[in-house]
Amino acid sequence: MTSFKAELWQQFYLYKRYAFNYISDFFLLILMFMAIFWGGSLVGGGVLGKSLNALVVGYILWSLIQNTTSQMGTTVMNNAKSGILEQQYLMPISTKRLFLNKSIVNMLMSFVQAILILIVVMFFTNHWIKFPAVMVIPFLLSLVVTVGLGYLIVSLVLRFKRIGSTLIVFQYIYLGVLLINFENYNGITKYLSCLLPICPMVSWMRLAINNRAYNTAFYLGGSLFNAVLWLLIGLLVFNLTNRFVKKSGTLSLY
Repeated sequence: MTSFKAELWQQFYLYKRYAFNYISDFFLLILMFMAIFWGGSLVGGGVLGKSLNALVVGYILWSLIQNTTSQMGTTVMNNAKSGILEQQYLMPISTKRLFLNKSIVNMLMSFVQAILILIVVMFFTNHWIKFPAVMVIPFLLSLVVTVGLGYLIVSLVLRFKRIGSTLIVFQYIYLGVLLINFENYNGITKYLSCLLPICPMVSWMRLAINNRAYNTAFYLGGSLFNAVLWLLIGLLVFNLTNRFVKKSGTLSLY
């Protein structure tokens, strides 16, 4: 708990100290959404109703993932550069717990930002979405996947040190993936989408928001499978990478 409190206060003071930078990132995310929205209006004659609901849900969840993973990657890279990472490895808690605390704190901060983005987006589009109570389940499961992705990002930083460009490429490719309406596909494509991080949760949330009929058992099972799969993948890769950097003595940046 002491480590968690320390991470929480550190993030608070970083937001306070570098408020201008974080505010700039916040408005950039809003401008990106509005560019997608206006582009759809110009090309397709309007992004309204159910299509706008789908767009908002996909984009907000992407912003949550993007903020969490990018913060994790940037923080660990900076800590490795300054030598703080080596000091953290000497703390009387496991590294798995250490990075779990970082991931949870980043998610909390990103969640607050995602809610603010959602409110601003609905205000500018003048399209207020009613969220059904069932959306709590896929949302919580998507947070579990985000923890797994956080472990993956940390593993990449520990192994390759500088992955800034990789993170940027991944984030914008995955934005396109999350905006695909896999729930409208049939057969094997729909089932294969359950292997992609958070995709079944996004599809479930879009269907619930639009009051469309759907197979609850399929989306609950697919979302649970997706959450467990990516959490296990993240933990497995992290454990292997953690052992490698300790054995090879390549924990520091240089």
